[in-house]
Amino acid sequence: MSERALPERDGEAGRYVVRVRRLADLSQRDLAARVGLSPSTVSRIESGLIAPTLDLYERMLALAELRLAVLDAAGHEVTPVPVDTVRDNQGRRFPAHLDVAPPDEVPYERWAFPRYDRPDAQGWFQHRTARDQRGAEDAPLRERPADHPTENELALRRRLMRGRQPRVDAPPAPDLVCECLDACFEEVCVTECPCQCEPQTGDLWRRLLAARSSAPDASADLVQLGEEGEVERSS
Repeated sequence: MSERALPERDGEAGRYVVRVRRLADLSQRDLAARVGLSPSTVSRIESGLIAPTLDLYERMLALAELRLAVLDAAGHEVTPVPVDTVRDNQGRRFPAHLDVAPPDEVPYERWAFPRYDRPDAQGWFQHRTARDQRGAEDAPLRERPADHPTENELALRRRLMRGRQPRVDAPPAPDLVCECLDACFEEVCVTECPCQCEPQTGDLWRRLLAARSSAPDASADLVQLGEEGEVERSS
């Protein structure tokens, strides 16, 4: 197809195109119309006579919601480096083959002999010779980091270094339309109330029970009339 055609291995690319048509329920004519090829070209790709370009292959796979992936020797997918990896003060990426430490991990040389004529460093790295020598000595103690730190990771690191942050209260609960029955307005919601905005549980209910138990016996203050109309108190 072009100079960027995929390397063919036993017609594997063509057989994946057949898989795409199986999953997407497409004929060769349908697939050709979707990607802008002739049906005969699709047939030749599936037969292994020609290989599609990488861009064409990705568009074919996308029709069946498939994608290409980069795998390591163990078969695990390898993702690209993050787009927000830390950069130096000039906006340049740090060398990809070197290990980059966060800016707060100041090397001893800079800690012992600080420089005040330049801005704070955004990260620290050692040249490969020093790194390899240190790696040989500290191999059992420290492994190489997988990636350079990202801006988001450094921002989280700075927040953690500042210590405990102020607590942010949750937003207030939304206002509810009360549908309480008339009997609910005396104390708390009755069992039949569909609203249950003040259920018979919690601090309010316990306070009401405590108030009832601590109140004096009302019968001791009842005034009754005797048979002759005299006022007497019940004993």
